[in-house]
Amino acid sequence: MAVQVNLIIRAKMLIDGLGGPAVQQGLVAIAGDKIVYAGKAAHTPAFPPSAQLIDLPEACLLPGLIDMHAHPSYYWDQTDSATYTYEPEGALVYSPVVIAMMATSKIGQALMTGITTIRDTGSVNDIMYDVRTAVRKGLVPGPRLYLSGQLITPTGGHVHYLSGLTNQADGPYGFRTAVRQEVRAGADFIKLANDGQDCTQEEFDAAVDEAHRLGKKVAFHTSSPPSQRMAIDAGTDTFEHGTPTQEEIDLSVKKGIAWTPTLSMTHDYLKYYQERANDKDPRLSQFAKQEYSGTMQYIERKHASMEYGLKAGLRIIAGTDTFIEGIRFDALPDEMRWMVEYGSTTMQAIQTATLWAAQSMGWTDIGALQPGKLADVIAVEGNPLADIRAIDKVILVVSEGKIVKHPSSNLS
Repeated sequence: MAVQVNLIIRAKMLIDGLGGPAVQQGLVAIAGDKIVYAGKAAHTPAFPPSAQLIDLPEACLLPGLIDMHAHPSYYWDQTDSATYTYEPEGALVYSPVVIAMMATSKIGQALMTGITTIRDTGSVNDIMYDVRTAVRKGLVPGPRLYLSGQLITPTGGHVHYLSGLTNQADGPYGFRTAVRQEVRAGADFIKLANDGQDCTQEEFDAAVDEAHRLGKKVAFHTSSPPSQRMAIDAGTDTFEHGTPTQEEIDLSVKKGIAWTPTLSMTHDYLKYYQERANDKDPRLSQFAKQEYSGTMQYIERKHASMEYGLKAGLRIIAGTDTFIEGIRFDALPDEMRWMVEYGSTTMQAIQTATLWAAQSMGWTDIGALQPGKLADVIAVEGNPLADIRAIDKVILVVSEGKIVKHPSSNLS
């Protein structure tokens, strides 16, 4: 083992993501793209003197973060994106090249924030497949990308008006066909969407069954009841947004289904509506006031769902879903902070973006600092168990054993 180790990172403390106490005076040893040791520095075997040492005496080591709900190719936060109007009908406001460049900029920003894996839960046309290829080839810096391709929705369903974003289908066989189309295009998992009762249970059952038959996990956009229950009954692997009831949470725990509550995005919307409540345009002002009131009620239900979910043992995972003008794409630290605001411990908040996230998708090679896992390691200033905001103070990022961000003065 000693001859293989090429990178050693030593820090004041180490959180491996497994939920146990933090290790004081921790160390991670890396050979190529894999972790070979993670634990107390005093207990390490001898490593070759040629190995690069990074010494961070005031920092904390953690697994690379995982954003479980992101949309790098969304461009509708751009002020010149014509607010969903297209000429000719169905055309993209920007060319695929510009959208790909925007996405590349966003994921590069996320990597520097310590996000080493992104689950893209819906993208424009096939653009993100090319971005994924560029990242894999090392042409552009970026996190590991898991892609769903286009959202599968019923005709006229969720965000059907956003050009290039949806694969619209009808009937059980239509939904099976759409799943096959996304898998053929290169999807790593399938994203379904339901805004309430705009689809039948039979259609969603068929889609989930087809995805699982093809070895693909399923994420499910849910919003108004009974969309969450429909997703759970269909056997989804994760459901996004929403405010699950106690019965739905209990059923999810029984089935091993995870929930992505997207808390940060909810509060971003609240602020967005609040800022526009007194707009000079009376129609916009009235709309903003109504949406603000509805969002406040939604937040109350979200608090209840989080409180019960944490007690019941629901696997809760962190995702951002950021696409509002002026809101940072790399908002995962904000999402983790909101997890704590909603009642999780700081350790649980860390696990929502590491171990629990990986477990929800069956990703056994990431999510924790353990021998044999991919060497995704970050270091932050301070102690995130004492103050979760330390997660936003990343000074070192290692992705699959490659240093992509570091405090150069500490390299030796």
